[in-house]
Amino acid sequence: RISRLFSGSGSMLQGGNFVLRRDALVAIGGFDTSIEFYGEDTDIGRRVGKIGEVKWTFGLPMHSSGRRFLKQGLLATGVVYSINFIWINVFGRPFNQTHEDIRIPIKQ
Repeated sequence: RISRLFSGSGSMLQGGNFVLRRDALVAIGGFDTSIEFYGEDTDIGRRVGKIGEVKWTFGLPMHSSGRRFLKQGLLATGVVYSINFIWINVFGRPFNQTHEDIRIPIKQ
C-alpha cells in the first residue's frame, strides 16, 4: 500500500504465501514463467492490482526457512528484493534474471 501512495502502482504479494482468485489469475494472463525467481510475486501483484484491490493481511502466517538470510545476509537479501520490487514496477521485469538455488539437495 505504501508504494501505491507514491507511484499509483506496486502491489506486492508475498511469494511464499498468497491467495488469489482463479478468475483474477486468468484475467491477468497467469504467471509470467519467464521470471525465474526474484519478482514473480511483485509482477502478479502489479498486474492483479490493475483489475482489483490487493489486500495485505497478517492473517495468513507462514513459517519458512531462513537459509537465504543465513547464506546471503539479511541486508543483501533485502536490497536484492527491494531492487527487484522497484524494477518490476518501473520496467515490468525483474533486475535479476537468475538466482542462486540455496536449497539443500534431498538425498533419496
